[in-house]
Parts: sequence; structure tokens; C-alpha cells
Amino acid sequence: MNASLLGVLACLAFSALFSSVETAFTSLTVFQIESLKRRGRGGLIVERLARKPDEMISTILIGNNIANIFGSALATQWALERWGDWALGIVTGVLTFVILIVGEVTPKRIAISHNEAVASALAPMLLVCTYVFKPAVIVVNFVSSFITRFFGKPTKEEMSMETMVQMMSIAEHMGIIDYAKSRMVKNVFRLGATTVQAVMTHRMDVFSLDAATTAEEACRLASAAEVSRVPVYETESENIVGLVSIRAAVVAVLAGNGSRPLSEIMDEPLFVLPNKSMGDLFALFKKRKETFAVVIDEYGGLAGIVTIRDIVEEIVGEIYEDSGEESRERIEKHSDGSYLVSGDLPLAVLAEISGGEPPSLPYVQTVAGYIAWALDRIPVPGDQTHTDLGSFIVTVVAANRVETAVYRPERKE
Repeated sequence: MNASLLGVLACLAFSALFSSVETAFTSLTVFQIESLKRRGRGGLIVERLARKPDEMISTILIGNNIANIFGSALATQWALERWGDWALGIVTGVLTFVILIVGEVTPKRIAISHNEAVASALAPMLLVCTYVFKPAVIVVNFVSSFITRFFGKPTKEEMSMETMVQMMSIAEHMGIIDYAKSRMVKNVFRLGATTVQAVMTHRMDVFSLDAATTAEEACRLASAAEVSRVPVYETESENIVGLVSIRAAVVAVLAGNGSRPLSEIMDEPLFVLPNKSMGDLFALFKKRKETFAVVIDEYGGLAGIVTIRDIVEEIVGEIYEDSGEESRERIEKHSDGSYLVSGDLPLAVLAEISGGEPPSLPYVQTVAGYIAWALDRIPVPGDQTHTDLGSFIVTVVAANRVETAVYRPERKE
């Protein structure tokens, strides 16, 4: 076989290799690269090359173009030697078609289907090429960077929290993960963006006791309120000075010390601010081995209370116990596409449903606060308002606060 023809075949082979390795590397996800990294030497080389994508792509393109151009030159020489000038056009057309099929389309399709295997197998070859073509890569990248400066700064792509939530939504849509698990994972991602203010029990609903209350009286009152831990105040209800466990009160009563005031058996409470994120609070609970915190406002007064249960419910949903209260989810979807939402539902959940962004309102974290902000007054049943997240119809109001509302999302196209 003619040496020129053998050279053409070799160039086609290299063209196919460069095309396949380009597609394999560009289609690898961050998770696939991390997985390959743990499998052996080939995976380590893949991870090393992926750390410098500009250098890797430049090397591949230089190698691919050299193979195609050199192959075309050899084919032209072979055609001229064998048939003369009249066959040059025919050979060029046939070679272009062959390069398209053998050197581009077919290897790229194979690489897409087996990107991990192709990347691992060809990574050593690509690593050698990065050293061989290093001078050319430096020149090409310099010229390319100089030209791209005239088109503005490049956008740096980062893995954001919104991207992770979108990935979970796609996985749910494709049936990779069911709705319940997807919802829990999304809620875990949202912990860092959800503040204590969005989930705390407001001070209007907090059960607290005076420090002078006896242990026996505290047991009776706490039993009626169905609570196990109670904030303790002095002088006025917003001046929280301690936290008493009803278990400690019961122990005091059984020991014959039922007349002891709570000030003698209470513990020092954990104080947090309303703007603390749920993720930070969870870490603080673990560090301090606590499950209960008192939320104070900027003036040091009582804003509410938050417990480890509130954090768990943000992840898994409402947790119900044996009681006379009716169980109700904070969000219920209707057949017409609307939702019945609770006033204490975080705005981040509505933003996910509508596809929009949570409003940047530092003192508004829940549906109730958002509706009051949009109306600019105390809501009453029947109120309607339209916002960037969607429209609301107030259905139930208690103590000047929205309990439930019908929500229709404003979906972003």
C-alpha cells in the first residue's frame, strides 16, 4: 500500500481519537470526574486534565486540525501521483465526506454514549499531547485571550444552590428520584437560605411562665399547654431570663420540693437572632447539644422560639403527634393549579413553585408577612393581591395575621 495512503489512514485515526476525547471530556459532569478520580490512574489523569479546560481544549483542537490538514495534504499528493489533476476535486470531496463520518460524527456519538470509558482510555494520550503541543497551546491561548478581551469579561460558571435545586427537579421529572425524596433534598439545600424568622413560633403563640411560678404549678400549666420546655421571664413576658424543662419540675415535685420557684431550677437559654440561617442554627444546636433556642429581636425582647423539630419539619414536612388538633399540611395543591398555603410557609417554597426568585425583603420571610407587605395594611378575609410570585386570596385571618390563603403562581417563561 502507498505510503501516502497509509499516512491518510493514520491521520483519520488520530482525527477520530481527538474528536472522541473532546466530546468525552466536555460531556463529563463534576460528579463523573470525582467518581473517575477514585477508580485508578486513568481517572486521576482525567481529573488533572479537567482542572485546566482551556489548555485541554486547545491541545485537542490543535491535534485534530493537524491530523485533518496533514491527512488532506497526503491525500492530495496521492491523488496527483496516481491520477493527476483531473481527480483532485473528486478525492477532496470523498475525503471531506470520510473525515466527517469517520473522524467527526461517529467518534463523537460513541464518546457521548461512553464518555467515562473513552475519557479514561484516552487521557494518557491527551496528557502526552499537552506536553508536545505546549508551545503552540501557549501562543493560541494568548492570541485567543487577547481577542476575547474586546468582547467583555468571560462569565464564570459556578455550581449555585439554584442549580442544585434545578438538577433535583430534572431528576424528579425523569423519574430518577421520587417526589418525597426530591422534596427533602431541596429542603436541605434551602436551609442555608431560610432564616429562623421564617420558621420560629412567634411570641404571640409562645407559652412562657413567670420565674416566681412554683414547680408544681408549672407542671399543671405546662400539661394543659402540652409543652415540655418553657421560657421563663421576669417582670414582663418579653424579658426572658431562663428555660425550664418540665421534666426538672416533675423531679422537684416528686422530691417534695413542689414549692420551689422556677428561678431555682431553670437553665440558661440559648439566644439567637431572627436573621440567623437554619443551617447555622442546626450546626449551633449540634455544637451546644441543644434542641431549643429563644429568638430575640434587635432590642433584646422576645421575638419567638425555635426548636430542633422546626428544622426537621423544614426538611421532612409537618410532624404530627397524638392530639385533638386536625392535621394539615402547610401547602395543598388544587386540581385547578392553585394552592392552599399556610401563613407560616417560607417564601422560598413559593419561589420554587413559580420559578421566580424570593423577594429581597429582610423582615419578610413567610406568606403572611409577604401578603401584609403587598397590601400595606392588616389583611382581612377576602383580600386579593397580585405580586411578582403570583396572586393571593386571603381565606383565614387570626389575630391580624394570615392563617391561610389561596395562591396561584406567576410562572416564569
